[in-house]
Amino acid sequence: MKHLRILLIVAALVNALVLLFLLARSPEEPDKDGDLGAVLQPLVDDATMASARYDLRDQAARTNIIVISMDALRMDRTGLGGHKGGLTPNLDRLGEESVVFTQAMSAASWTLPSHMSMWTSRWPSVHRVTNKLSLLGQGQMADTTLSPGIETFPRLLSEAGWKAAAFTGGAGVSGRFGFNRGFETYIDDRPFAGLDYSAPLAIDWLRAHKDEHFFLFLHGYDSHGQHPLPESIIRSIPYAGPLKGDIEEQAALREQGLANIKAPGDDASLQGAVGPADAAFLAAVYDRKVQQADERLGAFLDEVRAMGLLENTLVVVVSDHGDEFLEHGALDHGHTLFEEQLHTVFLMRVPGYARNQQVDAVVRSVDLFPTIFDLLGLTVPPGVNGESLLPLLRGEEGARLAYAETDYRLFVHRRAIRDGKYKLVIDLQDGERRLFDLSADPAEQVDISSGEPRRTYELEQALKRWMTDHGSNPQDYLGIRQDPIEIF
Repeated sequence: MKHLRILLIVAALVNALVLLFLLARSPEEPDKDGDLGAVLQPLVDDATMASARYDLRDQAARTNIIVISMDALRMDRTGLGGHKGGLTPNLDRLGEESVVFTQAMSAASWTLPSHMSMWTSRWPSVHRVTNKLSLLGQGQMADTTLSPGIETFPRLLSEAGWKAAAFTGGAGVSGRFGFNRGFETYIDDRPFAGLDYSAPLAIDWLRAHKDEHFFLFLHGYDSHGQHPLPESIIRSIPYAGPLKGDIEEQAALREQGLANIKAPGDDASLQGAVGPADAAFLAAVYDRKVQQADERLGAFLDEVRAMGLLENTLVVVVSDHGDEFLEHGALDHGHTLFEEQLHTVFLMRVPGYARNQQVDAVVRSVDLFPTIFDLLGLTVPPGVNGESLLPLLRGEEGARLAYAETDYRLFVHRRAIRDGKYKLVIDLQDGERRLFDLSADPAEQVDISSGEPRRTYELEQALKRWMTDHGSNPQDYLGIRQDPIEIF
């Protein structure tokens, strides 16, 4: 018995020494079968290990960053979001090696303000890049651009030694709005371009700079209504109605819906003009675009992997907003704050640990760069609204309120707050309040505000305090009706 106890003690010590040796190895020294984390995970999965996995401070000087934005991609069209149609196999495969945030909420429901909220980690009402043009008074307007007093995280990365380059689809992420600060290269010369245009340019740049310390932003409008789908693919979709499914028609339908906003509080409704079969056809066109976007993403990632960059590159994939196909009576995006427009993709592949971890807590798009900076041990500038998500990755509890805004072309003025499974949407022009329980009603079809008066009141007060704290007075919006400022 005594000898048995000694053998057990020796075995335990040997196992401990082996584990300590594995932990001491650099994340940049993968085992022959792949990533170090894949070996360690079956052995131990506790908070201590999680903390070690998601700390790149010692490797910051040799860690590259790639942020990929797949414009207008709905989370529910991805396998990561539960879609069973196989539209996004490449994104889903990346998710198997990544932290996947299943409940990510965008700060806005259209491209310009949502991306600027990522860039600055500030709410739209704080960075104030909420429309392409700003009203100066007496009918005068000027191009909107980010205030020089508001810092962008890409510029901070450039200042800290990362060579910054961006290859985008232009339009709502054009450099003139302030997105290009700190970039040596910023391509935005083709409006509503997809990854078929931006990704090859990015690959060429990576081949020339892969041995340097870089930050790359890649963006494409592949899933967007203003990005064309080949007519041959459109014709392959079973449909006998009058719609064509092209970008000119999409723009016309969007404008038709917005023109139906006649008074404060009206919706951009197309009910009666567009039927369920028409909406299903347009959704099918969208799905084909999502497939193309995923194929192009896969081709780009294959090139990155072939260059050996994944071993020391943090890869983040996000979407900025979604799209509506008559779920709430309208088409396109920007005009509401429902889940089909706000529930977005957000995943992060951390070098040195390529394994799936699913995070089901509510997170916000403004948390993107604070998380990256925390991973790398960089200082986050004061006054930002986002927070690092690393505590969630390390198993710590931490609920956060999420907010969203839209003042889309001054047709609508809406705000939303999400607290766990509950989400309140307020129309600031007529004061309408709608409360949803997303756990029971993820499609937001049943307004429960009348049955939950206390919760509705508390969330409304929290939302109004948030507005006041962030530079806007809810009373200023009541009853207003302004002319649209630009087709977008």
